[in-house]
Amino acid sequence: MASLSDRSVRLLGQNFLSTVGVDDLFPAYAPVLDRGWAILGDAVVLVGWHESYRGDRARFPTTLDYEISVNGRAIPDLDLLEEGEARAGSLLRRGAAFAWAALHEQYRQLPEVRMIAYVSAAPTLFDPDYFTGNVTFCSMRPGGSSYMNPVDGAMEFVISLVTDDCVTSLD
Repeated sequence: MASLSDRSVRLLGQNFLSTVGVDDLFPAYAPVLDRGWAILGDAVVLVGWHESYRGDRARFPTTLDYEISVNGRAIPDLDLLEEGEARAGSLLRRGAAFAWAALHEQYRQLPEVRMIAYVSAAPTLFDPDYFTGNVTFCSMRPGGSSYMNPVDGAMEFVISLVTDDCVTSLD
């Protein structure tokens, strides 16, 4: 079930995800969406990002850690002109659109798998008014731990989506 941190709700509104659409997708994400998903051993990965990933699988203690690493990237932001929390809102919109589209594709290709996406925005270390964003995905395993709980991150901008939220495509 989709979840927004308290800070995200204050910035974007409780019904934010119902406002995200295909027009919010960043064009550079298209090749990643086109490449789709694959199961490699026990890990579920975005093929386009796995192909450019250089980490050593053996160095990760869990599959969750590996998936978070392979399936995580910064949200493109060089074209954004907003500052402060307005920039965070744009990053979250762009990240949520990609997460929705990617999970929808995952549902089409691997309907037996349940995944969760985390979209976040946070200020940079040296400039608290300049926000950057991140999106990552990991599989949900019965009895397994989660990467983070957006509700616990009251001071952060975090959105989570699960496969079940994204069975329909973006409008």
